[in-house]
Amino acid sequence: MHRLLAILFLGAAAAQQFSCPPDDGFYRDPNQCDKYYDCYRGTMTEKLCPDGLVFDDAQGPRVEQCNYPFIVSCPDNSILQAAQPVGIECPRMNGYFEHEDPTNCVDYYECTGGVPVTRTCAAGLVFDEFTGTCQWEHTGIRSGCIAKVIVLADGFSCPNITQIHTNGQELDHSRHVKPDDCRFFYVCEDGKFPREVGCPIGTVFNADTLNCDSPDNVPECANYYPSDPQEGRVVLGL
Repeated sequence: MHRLLAILFLGAAAAQQFSCPPDDGFYRDPNQCDKYYDCYRGTMTEKLCPDGLVFDDAQGPRVEQCNYPFIVSCPDNSILQAAQPVGIECPRMNGYFEHEDPTNCVDYYECTGGVPVTRTCAAGLVFDEFTGTCQWEHTGIRSGCIAKVIVLADGFSCPNITQIHTNGQELDHSRHVKPDDCRFFYVCEDGKFPREVGCPIGTVFNADTLNCDSPDNVPECANYYPSDPQEGRVVLGL
């Protein structure tokens, strides 16, 4: 309560100290980044940006606009209006915010008017609240992150293993048997993101070679196809 009163007092004092320049326009308060003044013919109107945004004067006094704090440069000692949080997702009404779980570095919230939308960084990236963007994980910009495990509808998730192909090369996208269907298998993109794919009709997945192969070379799948290979089968592209 005392802190809020102090902020209000400082805001009132700043308004008293500010005086409009000779030219009409919109001018940021020198002490509070989300406050600005509309100066028109000698009359000053004090205004506030929506909670979470700050006044952007980059285009000059003729333009009235508010923007995200990571776009606008504010003095280190600048104050802001009291936050108007909405749930755990939006510490302020507008902005981009980290997930409440500090180990979840890939998901974040885009809040607009207090309404959150969950966003997810692409593979290899983590969210950086300071810049409002996803940054490369290997830069170490976030600490304590735990990889998000993605589970398919049938319960499969990518195992944390290194897989070597028959040519001796380590696979970037590991491949895994689908237990209940010889033709289908899982591909783990970047070792983290699983998807199900299928071998061309007439072939099955060979767990030893990690390739599609003739059923004759995979004993447990020798009788996978009926006499008509097309019967009851649906092709999925690789």
